[in-house]
Amino acid sequence: MDEEKILRDTETGEEFTYEEIEAEYERLKRDGETEAETIGDYIENITDPNGTCEWIDEIWHKCEWCGEIFPESDLREEKDLGYLCEHCILAISSRGEDLYLKY
Repeated sequence: MDEEKILRDTETGEEFTYEEIEAEYERLKRDGETEAETIGDYIENITDPNGTCEWIDEIWHKCEWCGEIFPESDLREEKDLGYLCEHCILAISSRGEDLYLKY
């Protein structure tokens, strides 16, 4: 991921990069202060309507297969699975499974 600011704290106005959010998640996880199992879950929690952050420019989503966070423009939505990154689309397809991707 690049170093652009992706999230804004709605209470303080401070902006964060993915790497800063990831470091915060790792610290909170280590200290037992978050129940989020993955960085994707953590970002979903803080950007949901009850969370404290909002996306700055582009909406990001978690790939439902690998759990990584990507800009919406880098993902495809599958009918049953939700958002998938290109790597996971290729991996699922290589297993011979059918995907029904929305355009």
